[in-house]
Amino acid sequence: MMREAIVSIAGKQGPINNVRKALAQLDLTCLKGKSILVKPNIGRAATVARGYNTHPQAIAGVIEMVMQAGAKKIAIGESPLVGIDTLEAFKKGGVTEVAEKYQVELIDFDAHKPVRKEITEGRVLESTKICSSVYEFDYLVSVPVSKTHMHTGVTLGIKNMKGCLYRHEKVRYHQLEYRNKIFPEKTLDSAISDLATILMPDLTVIDGYIGMEGLGPSGGQAKRSDFCVASWHPMGADIYGCILMGLDPQTIAHLRLISERCNMPLNPDAYTVIPEKYDKYIVSYCIPPTNISVEFKNIQIYDNESCSACLSTLMLFLRRFKDDMSQYVLHDGKFHIAIGKGVSDAIEGTIFVGNCTKFMKDKGVVVKGCPPVPTRIYEAVTGREPDENEPEVE
Repeated sequence: MMREAIVSIAGKQGPINNVRKALAQLDLTCLKGKSILVKPNIGRAATVARGYNTHPQAIAGVIEMVMQAGAKKIAIGESPLVGIDTLEAFKKGGVTEVAEKYQVELIDFDAHKPVRKEITEGRVLESTKICSSVYEFDYLVSVPVSKTHMHTGVTLGIKNMKGCLYRHEKVRYHQLEYRNKIFPEKTLDSAISDLATILMPDLTVIDGYIGMEGLGPSGGQAKRSDFCVASWHPMGADIYGCILMGLDPQTIAHLRLISERCNMPLNPDAYTVIPEKYDKYIVSYCIPPTNISVEFKNIQIYDNESCSACLSTLMLFLRRFKDDMSQYVLHDGKFHIAIGKGVSDAIEGTIFVGNCTKFMKDKGVVVKGCPPVPTRIYEAVTGREPDENEPEVE
């Protein structure tokens, strides 16, 4: 379809009203009589205040406006992180309540067989498994929450398409062979750009009410920014999502690659913005730190070619249990912990987290899982379960 280069921005009115206003400034008449699949970002079973997931009221706003446009069928679909129950995530994230209110279907993408799609002239992929439900609707609406990302800079509307991948296919994107000698960008950025050549949202609605800054997509801090960006143009939406987060879209590698490969302008001036004066909605997000160990005193982190799932789990583990690890330091007075398939320089006695580190079992304890939950790491280190009265960090 023709990508209309209009970007609509709204803010300071809460999640549902931001979405209503942003979409009201776009032409939605093409949705009349069509089937609509709403793809939020519900990657974890978490409450709305943490910034992990798309706000349920933002989803409600999308459904309302799509209904008003005359859509004949609407559904909400997701394939969350491996090991997360989709329906549980929907329920805890408030999405089930929204679906019941508006009487729309909830779809667990992973409950249906995938389809394999060929990728012509892919950088790192020749084909990929995509959840078949994605192709059963006339329009795909990406409704991400605004977050920084420790590996890709940001995760917005185009990156949200990774949640259409079938089960472990999402993990595979993090485990692809590094090709830095051929391409300077991270392999994950190349993989996302490969996916974008065959799968893009038709309509993007970025929920910036409560996002996440720093070590997103799961290990950062919640950020209330209270904005919404909507556009029929996926690149235009993501560019202005970056701008409203105080970030330069030119620095986001996967956006630059997609711009080049899909002939979509990365220059903000190529898009018509409504309203023209949107500066009041900009709220600067903190970017991920380059040296994670700096955030945790007396803890040595080895991270080489890890995926965001393992890195997020490690951050959650350290935030909850870092003080308990003081009695498990090595000869240098530090607690050593490692993630990633490329780890090779960790010293003996290190704790190795995730299945990708299993080849290091002769140097220390390997905590299996893809990824293991924080409490499982705690049990492997201490030999006991954590205090049951202390709630699990989500």
